[in-house]
Amino acid sequence: MSRSSKYFQVLSSYLGIFAFGFVLHPKLIGLLMLGLITVIIIGYVKKHLSFKLNKVGALFILLYIAFLIGVLFTNNPTQSAIYLENKLSFLFFPLLFSFRPTKEIKLNLIFMGFILGTLIITLMGLINGLNCYFTTGTGRACLLASSVSPYHHPTYLSAYLITSIGMAIKGLKEKWRFFHVKWVIPFILFFIFMHGLLLSLSGILFLLIAIAVIVIYWIKKTFTKLLFYLSIIVLPFTCYIAITTIPQVNGEWYNAKFFVDEYLKSPSDFVKTRAYPMSGTEVRISLWTVSSQVFFKHPFGVGTGNVDDYLSKELIKLKQIKLSKRMYNPHNQFFQTGVEIGFLGLIIFVLIICYSIYLSFKFRNWILLLLATNLLFNSLFESMMQRQSGIVFYSFWICLLVSLNFTIDNSNNHERTNDNNL
Repeated sequence: MSRSSKYFQVLSSYLGIFAFGFVLHPKLIGLLMLGLITVIIIGYVKKHLSFKLNKVGALFILLYIAFLIGVLFTNNPTQSAIYLENKLSFLFFPLLFSFRPTKEIKLNLIFMGFILGTLIITLMGLINGLNCYFTTGTGRACLLASSVSPYHHPTYLSAYLITSIGMAIKGLKEKWRFFHVKWVIPFILFFIFMHGLLLSLSGILFLLIAIAVIVIYWIKKTFTKLLFYLSIIVLPFTCYIAITTIPQVNGEWYNAKFFVDEYLKSPSDFVKTRAYPMSGTEVRISLWTVSSQVFFKHPFGVGTGNVDDYLSKELIKLKQIKLSKRMYNPHNQFFQTGVEIGFLGLIIFVLIICYSIYLSFKFRNWILLLLATNLLFNSLFESMMQRQSGIVFYSFWICLLVSLNFTIDNSNNHERTNDNNL
């Protein structure tokens, strides 16, 4: 094995360790980052890597700069400093992954690291829930939601689960070592089952949408056009039936539908008349309402770390005193970004998602598509880039996959050029 091949083996292995480590314990990110920086520097010195910043990486850096500028207008220096520290991934990953390998590296070890980390953290959560159940005898409280996901918020863990499923399918398709049908199928079924226990409505909806899209695509490739057109009608209806019949999920769905109908009649009155404590849907609608009001009042943003204070003031105006004391974030990343750093920051965030989706189709990288659409969908219901669980996860994978796509593309272009010269 050449020195170049050995280095790329080390790089792949360490990226797998990195993906494993940040899932298992997000606080390890600092130590893991130092190791990654060391590996990257060695590769650049040995000329195994070349530096070239891509557009997605540049957009992430611009997003970080927007938060940095927002610090100038903050009323909470301590909080803004914490936010900037947490969001350093928006700066580090784009820069580190701009050091592209001079030849294609294998993804199997990287995917395996992330899958194993997700599996272990899921099993640990399940064991935690079972211990609670056998101690207290309370099934609903112990075996659902955060009780089986004590290390990551259920919506974040559901994002890890669906991404792991996609990676497992990719490994099975590519016939990578260890990705055997005997364990991949049970693994996928277990992670689908865990979606039900996590009770993240956005996670379950995204899973059902992903399954429907995959089945429709498979039918299109395998059967007649008539069956394909029928599947476009039948499968969405089947997903709707599933949502409205699955225990626990159907209640969330009907509550959401009822509250949306009430909200549309009079947004301000809806918020004013809500009695605290509220359901999750009521809280979100109230927060989205005041977030939109703050955004239109401050189109250039309220400043990094100021969002909770401004939302609290608006909630008080709408007579939601108890809810205002909770200091909740908007529970929507688009509102979170727009309120905090203004419409320019919001545009940058939207461009990151849209351009990642564009590149996923350009390079036929379905894992990148899965990640970008998952971020898009979940950002409608949660501030996904406010916790390390989301910041590190999405910025790491999006920046890495985009960088490797350009590496592969450049390698193919080089090969085509050599063929033409011959």
